[in-house]
Amino acid sequence: MEETRRPTRKPRATVATKPAAKPVVTKARPTTRKTAVKASAPVVATGAGRDEMVRTAAYFRAQRRGFAPGYEIEDWLAAEAEVRTLIEPAGVAKPRRPAPKKTP
Repeated sequence: MEETRRPTRKPRATVATKPAAKPVVTKARPTTRKTAVKASAPVVATGAGRDEMVRTAAYFRAQRRGFAPGYEIEDWLAAEAEVRTLIEPAGVAKPRRPAPKKTP
């Protein structure tokens, strides 16, 4: 029985590469008031939107560590903290509970 062989590939010819093109420099456009307001507006998320953001952040944290089991709660808590910092504007303190009154 004859053995069927594939023809061997020819070695690739070395081709000189073209030098990288020079980057095109453009002037930055001044920001308009509309753009500036959008950038500084805080993110507002409802309960379902916030949960989705936490779920996604926790997934990406797990992905970064290779989905090793046993760290699900740590991923979820870290994701909640991350989303909280994104949603709440900086410098705004949460309202605190009043201290319980002491009775003599």
